[in-house]
Amino acid sequence: MDIKYFEYVIEIVECGSINKAAQNLQMLQPNLSVCIKNLEQENKTEMLSELEKLVGFCHIGKDNLIVESRNLEALRLFTKNGYYTSYYVPFDKPEKISEEECNSCISILQKIVDGKAVCALSFPCWWYSTIKERLHRSIDLLTWRHRTSKFMLLASPRGRQMLKDDQLEVILVKEKGSHHR
Repeated sequence: MDIKYFEYVIEIVECGSINKAAQNLQMLQPNLSVCIKNLEQENKTEMLSELEKLVGFCHIGKDNLIVESRNLEALRLFTKNGYYTSYYVPFDKPEKISEEECNSCISILQKIVDGKAVCALSFPCWWYSTIKERLHRSIDLLTWRHRTSKFMLLASPRGRQMLKDDQLEVILVKEKGSHHR
């Protein structure tokens, strides 16, 4: 594990902004985001130790951070230690997979939720309707919608439905910018 990851996190905390930290580190913001999202089985213990130091030093509540990963075993360790954790749903769009594959994906998510290894599920908004209709489990949901605006989210029927959903804790909206093709 490269100690640079932790230097990036500390810089973000000190600057109060990922954009300002990226400027100070002379990095592009998307590259900095990827660097601090690489939680894996191999680095989970070291990452936990460093994050414990960071939350203590900065007086940040563990439940004020979202630790997100595709690695369920790494997340289990963070959940056990009081962090708010979210499993990143890595599946293709539901409309691009067969009904059988979609059912399999939902079954996997149900097992993850039932295992109580995480506090939430994170997924792109195209999974929202399918997860709401088929998951049938009580867990926080976190989603995002790229290449849209806050206005477009409010103007769309799905966006309004999402905003009224008590189970949906976070909706990130990322407007189309120069970093998109």
